[in-house]
Amino acid sequence: MCHPQTDFRTVFRTHYRFVRATLRRLGVGQSELDDVAQDIFVIVYRKLDTFRIGSSMELWLFGICVRVASRHRRLARHRVQSQEEQPIEVIDGSPLPDDHAEIEQARSLVLSALDAVDPQRRAVFVMHDLNEFSATEIAETLSIPLGTIYSRIRVAREEFRQAVKRLSAHRGSR
Repeated sequence: MCHPQTDFRTVFRTHYRFVRATLRRLGVGQSELDDVAQDIFVIVYRKLDTFRIGSSMELWLFGICVRVASRHRRLARHRVQSQEEQPIEVIDGSPLPDDHAEIEQARSLVLSALDAVDPQRRAVFVMHDLNEFSATEIAETLSIPLGTIYSRIRVAREEFRQAVKRLSAHRGSR
């Protein structure tokens, strides 16, 4: 029998938003997010008994998300996108309409800039800088040498910085 912390329903309820946000940050399009998240939780359901009590559930889920998002991107290359996707997400709270527009513009800029980062570096960058996992945890989860993790973070930060500059300049010239 599963430990109460690893009950599937609890994992699903507690971590669904985390999985969706992680997938989006890893380049899964808004229109495919729910389907890919469902794929993640099918894997979680099947492999939950392999989760080690005392380990980080989010780190374990992130590792699954990286692999599934990577597979999804490879398969997506074979599909034709009919239109460019615009990220839309319900925002909690009750900000003013202008606040929603600013938040959405900033969010769109970040997601577009993340899309410009190489997928392998993006995964490490998201894990480290956005999800605040340690480089050691990332190296263990992805089975990558620690030096490679640091190198990918450094290069990804620069790619992200350059993408933000380029996108900001482009948006400002409209």
